[in-house]
Amino acid sequence: MSAPVILTLVLDGKEVNTTWEEVAGWVHQSSPLTSSFSTAWLVVRAIQIFLVQIGMLLLEIGSISPKNTKAMIIKNIGNSSISAICFYLLGYGFSFGEDGDDFVGWGGFATKGDMFANATKVGDISYNGATYAHFIYYFCVLNLVPTIVAGSLSERTHVVAYFVVTFFISLFVTPVVMHWAWSNKGWASYHSRYLMNTGVLDFAGSCVVHVSGGIMALVGAYVVGPRKGRFVGERSNVRMPRQNVTYAALGAFFMWAGFYALNMGTIQNFDGDGVNALGKIAINTTICATTSAIAVTVLTLYNEKHMEPYSVVNGICTGLAGSSAGCATMTTEGALVTGILCGAMYFLLSWMLCSFGIDDVTDVAPIHLGGGMVGIISAAFFTTRPFYKIAVLDSGALTPCGAFYVCDGLGWRLFVANLLFLLAVAAWSLVAGLALFLPLRIMSLLRVDKITEDAGLDFISGAALAVELKRFN
Repeated sequence: MSAPVILTLVLDGKEVNTTWEEVAGWVHQSSPLTSSFSTAWLVVRAIQIFLVQIGMLLLEIGSISPKNTKAMIIKNIGNSSISAICFYLLGYGFSFGEDGDDFVGWGGFATKGDMFANATKVGDISYNGATYAHFIYYFCVLNLVPTIVAGSLSERTHVVAYFVVTFFISLFVTPVVMHWAWSNKGWASYHSRYLMNTGVLDFAGSCVVHVSGGIMALVGAYVVGPRKGRFVGERSNVRMPRQNVTYAALGAFFMWAGFYALNMGTIQNFDGDGVNALGKIAINTTICATTSAIAVTVLTLYNEKHMEPYSVVNGICTGLAGSSAGCATMTTEGALVTGILCGAMYFLLSWMLCSFGIDDVTDVAPIHLGGGMVGIISAAFFTTRPFYKIAVLDSGALTPCGAFYVCDGLGWRLFVANLLFLLAVAAWSLVAGLALFLPLRIMSLLRVDKITEDAGLDFISGAALAVELKRFN
């Protein structure tokens, strides 16, 4: 094979040695067609991520009593509306503002500033379409967190109290975590390389979305207390009325479809080799979901001597949550092991919550916290350097790999980075959950009265809802 031809170019008065291949890469990266296609890809993926919202709504409706269906629908619509406004006003700036520091971003609030304006002019208007696409994609990602929290609070929580929690989660709590991991300046970001010279590998949010949402959901379920009749005597596990397992199964499949968009959408451009990771991401997402469902099925059969469809459905969702961190960088064998561990973790955490008398209506904590923890740790073990280079578009000398591989000693660095990030997110989410739920409980604004709980939240009249709103003034 012949040696590459070396070209000498003069750029800004300095000589630069390069090759034809590198010049072709520069041309490709600066191509308006490539940039436009990347922007369109991101917007389409954002729209498809809303399938996860549909899936969560159906899963939650299928898991609760019919008398609380309308309240759940109102919660989910309110969640998206409040999250959108909060992310628009301040959340995006806290997440990705270019004038921020290691802890939080600053700038770009309400889509103002150079981030949204410095781009190609169209007539007298100058705006950056790529930043708008980036905004809408990460709004759809952020919107998942308060929806996760809603599932554990169903059937006994004031709707207005939930909206208050959603407001603060979307405005500041989750944007800060997103900044840590995914911005250019965050202390744990692979862009900055402050953390262990590698940064965290949480590709599509096993920790940022699922661990943080799962912990706040767990705190909320504990603080608000179990539903009436959920635990009787020595905390025996009483099956509460559920609406329809068909809704829950449909919800799981909608979530499955949406997770393809969520995991693949993190490849935000088609420059270089990034597009080559899409098939890999889809395969690993599928393997994680299916093996987790199989693991839960086997464990449920062994423990209860019959198949429980709700558990199998939740097993799928746990595998999806676990797939997000390493879907683009781990081997298929790693995805297989990750899925099995996700199913086992779900089964263990679900049993533990019942043992401690914590009523998590839709098993949010076992699904998202369990799957997220397995996902972020598995990514630190099963990531290979070639896949990392393709997916993260990183060709530097410090490209890491998983702890099961040898890559200049960077494998254990990545494991330590992911573990430290997991502990930081867990601590942040725990403090945030307590700060949000405890004051509402102390002021008797968190839980509905016994009459309303018995009758169902759907039977709260408009006048009663107005009374609720006045209590928050």
